[in-house]
Amino acid sequence: MAIGSLILVEPAQAGNLGAAMRVAANFGVPRLELVRPKIDPEDPEVLDWACGGERRLECRSWSKFSEATARCHTLAASASGRGRQDLPVLPPEEVVPVLIERGLPGVGLVFGNETRGLRREDLDRCDLIISIPTEPGFPVLNLTQAVAILLATISMGAGPCQALVEEPAPGSQVESLMAHLDRSLQAIGFLDPQNPQRILRKLRRILGRAGITENEVAILRGICRQMEWAAEARPGRFQESSESDLPE
Repeated sequence: MAIGSLILVEPAQAGNLGAAMRVAANFGVPRLELVRPKIDPEDPEVLDWACGGERRLECRSWSKFSEATARCHTLAASASGRGRQDLPVLPPEEVVPVLIERGLPGVGLVFGNETRGLRREDLDRCDLIISIPTEPGFPVLNLTQAVAILLATISMGAGPCQALVEEPAPGSQVESLMAHLDRSLQAIGFLDPQNPQRILRKLRRILGRAGITENEVAILRGICRQMEWAAEARPGRFQESSESDLPE
């Protein structure tokens, strides 16, 4: 069984895009989602590199990362983690079992631009970050090489049976939950209004690692509503900037 979507953010080189199409088709990926592509997926050079793989894919282009990932319940991004010490980066052997357990058809595998990689705001929307082990002195892989390595690793790790008990909630529901957490935590004075993303980013990581279900989203949103009610009913009763007591 294959992942549900290969997501390429701002691909710029025809050879890479076409070769990624071919690799995706090799491993049975049904959908290719392109976010602000710099090259037309119908360009003849792209199709030459795809070698017919494009005919096996549903390929769509999007202007927003959130639109391209709406079908996915889990996003796994490929990133080196260089210069981002606070980014929780895991090796493939730790991530692949998690993806298989959650159900591969709902997984989106995300790759950034060949030169810049992924923007921080896009990385923050991903549940798991994967770094392919390489020689430390020369760690950056070609886009298609990275796609091929991870798809092959996932394919080898996937068995005929899925251990999934309950599928994680769709990404759109998690995004709604994050917006609700932002409002309710602001209402009780927990977030620093000048930098609310500091804690929200960590909460997103917790939710991403947990793979929360629709039922769990509903429970957390119920807690958010109760916090908002309490803040409105008892103004001034909550300690301001409670997050200052937390470690960096």
